[in-house]
Amino acid sequence: MSNIVKIISSCPETRVLQSEVKDHLLKLWPAKSSEIEKYFVGSSISSRYISLPLNYYQDLHDVGKRNIIWKAEAMRLQTDNIQKLIDESGINLLEIGMLASVTSTGISVPTIDALMMNKFSFAADTIRLPIFGLGCAGGISGMNRINEYLLQNPEKAAILLVTELCSLTFQFGDANIANMMSTATFGDASSLVLMAGKNHPSSKSAQFELISSESVFYPDSEKVMGLEILENGFQIDFKKEAATLIKIHLAKNIEKFLAKKKLTKSDINYYFAPPIGENFLQAMSEALDLSKDKFGLSWESLNKRGNTSSVGVLHVIEEAIASAEIMQGSLGLILGIGPSLCLELSLIKKL
Repeated sequence: MSNIVKIISSCPETRVLQSEVKDHLLKLWPAKSSEIEKYFVGSSISSRYISLPLNYYQDLHDVGKRNIIWKAEAMRLQTDNIQKLIDESGINLLEIGMLASVTSTGISVPTIDALMMNKFSFAADTIRLPIFGLGCAGGISGMNRINEYLLQNPEKAAILLVTELCSLTFQFGDANIANMMSTATFGDASSLVLMAGKNHPSSKSAQFELISSESVFYPDSEKVMGLEILENGFQIDFKKEAATLIKIHLAKNIEKFLAKKKLTKSDINYYFAPPIGENFLQAMSEALDLSKDKFGLSWESLNKRGNTSSVGVLHVIEEAIASAEIMQGSLGLILGIGPSLCLELSLIKKL
């Protein structure tokens, strides 16, 4: 078991109202006005953060130009996150045994974790773990992999860097339904998670204990959620079958996971879910027979930031830490859902 000590999230400087994005698309795709109204009205989003001013996106013609922007903004956001961590916690980066990074929206070789090794004073023998392509499950997958490392190295601490600049996937020349849905939903954000083994001094100020985790893969589901890498950038593809699969399988997956700890759903006091979108949050509520307010922080994050992919659920946990309303000793469940369709689960306890 390891501990979640601190989460720091940050967004690009440009904030746009959902109405601004809708009006922009109505001008670009007047023939699709009814579809645009449908997806924007049903998005449950009021605002989002994006990496560039809205009118710049029509000039992002190729994947190379988009990726240059992605790398520069990712570096800026994570540099700020690490500096804020140092300033607020006083952590000595030489104590960090693992530095992991997660994204699905940009490519950098060397990866962002390596670039941060050159900007800050990490130890040369720090283990690096870049994770790519897990979508909204990526942040929780990164935490679960770090937990496995800290179980074997309880005297160490570890950092997870999660960066998703989803707006750089916008394809304003493509008025198909999947692109329209993604343009109506996704936003940009980054998070840093500091985790510590039980024998590291930082554990004394930890907020949650990560008790156990599990990964679940849904066979033959690669067509329901993913990214295509095209000449003019990444293109997000979502199909309605994804939410249907969640309704069918989620409850059974969670029951099996909890049973290994001799627990049932009635033992779980709170849920942290990725704010993927209205359909997914409703599907999770229905699958688990839970009221909408059980995912209240996820709905709130969706409203303020949109779907920020793997960052989203980390922002939800950060907000839960800030609210200080969760009772000490209570159990919670973190959910991550990603392509093709896969599930990441983490059982946590409030310290």
